[in-house]
Amino acid sequence: MKKNLLLICLAFMSVFLFANEEINMNSRMENFFAKIKRGEEVKVVAIGGSITTGFSANPVAAKCWAGLTGKWLKELAAQNGSKLTFYNRGVSGTDSAFGLARLDSHVLSLNPDFVIVEYAMNDQWLDSKVRKRTYESILRRILESSDAAILALFVNEKNPPYNSNQAEQEKICKYYDIPYVSWKDCLFADNPTASFKDYFNGEENVHPNNAGHAKIAEYIIASLDSMWKNAPAADASSIAINRKLPAPMTDKAFENAKYYHSDNIEPLNNSGWKKGSPVHSEWLSHGDAHKGWETNVAGAEMTFEVTGTCVGITYCESDQFRDALAWVEKEDGSLSQKVPLLCYSSYRNGYYGWAYKELANDKKLQKYIVHVQCSKRAPKSAEGKYCNITGILVGGEK
Repeated sequence: MKKNLLLICLAFMSVFLFANEEINMNSRMENFFAKIKRGEEVKVVAIGGSITTGFSANPVAAKCWAGLTGKWLKELAAQNGSKLTFYNRGVSGTDSAFGLARLDSHVLSLNPDFVIVEYAMNDQWLDSKVRKRTYESILRRILESSDAAILALFVNEKNPPYNSNQAEQEKICKYYDIPYVSWKDCLFADNPTASFKDYFNGEENVHPNNAGHAKIAEYIIASLDSMWKNAPAADASSIAINRKLPAPMTDKAFENAKYYHSDNIEPLNNSGWKKGSPVHSEWLSHGDAHKGWETNVAGAEMTFEVTGTCVGITYCESDQFRDALAWVEKEDGSLSQKVPLLCYSSYRNGYYGWAYKELANDKKLQKYIVHVQCSKRAPKSAEGKYCNITGILVGGEK
């Protein structure tokens, strides 16, 4: 690998490495690499959206950035008598709110030694009042519940200004001393006149082609390789891992997030909804996928009782659905604003989108009555079509 590429990635890492001595993320990376040097079995998990799953790569599993990175890590482990298992837990179209909803079953349940987190692309479309809290909570829950090291990946759109949610997530990563790789920053540092047009096919603006995935993997591997070469000896088996974290930059609500669906909560009242909702095929392939509720009855309403400090709804979007409304009744009897759940999406023809809308964030632990209603008024083209909610995400202070 080119020497200048290593220096570029090291330059981006050195900005924040050891920035927060209280956490000392470097000890987690050292612990991960020391296990490999001792020949122990290790697990690596990648979680993110469609760029993590490898959409537009061909063949997907082998040529996506996660597959290429996993291949390099497996070879490194094998050279040292270690066995490394790499889990690609990406789910296309999902943001960090959905990532938080499935973090326990798809990441933490695996007891990983290293986690790569990619949500810079999809979080730019998540509500700005939510995304910093859900992204930070993913990082905090990994840090608090395991000794796993974390690497954040920031990807971007093809065309200027190369949109992504890197700016927000970078600040959070620096706060927790988490190393990151920015595709855009590394590419332009390597070649100031570089163009992204070679890394996307045709009019595609979001999903990199094989060359794009290869370049992303190249920068990740360069960063990991430099950390590997500076890792302690194999006998460094007593590296201290600190799970005690500083105060959150946002709030702690989502650290105790609970995800409710038709298998773990029943409606208090129900006038026309039934169990069942779209289930993401990639989520299903990872296991622990559950359905929510759906209806095609105009005005059909159901209610749930939950306890927390904030509450929101996840749902599926398509041109085959109709819209819904959701709101909450608080302990003092007041009602939140009614939030449209835009299940109908005219441009999602033949494929699903996945969305999260927050209904309340009062930062006070209380009981909420969640109301969900199929739209009473809908265009004639929506007659007979279903609206849906896939789940209810509830946060609560510890």
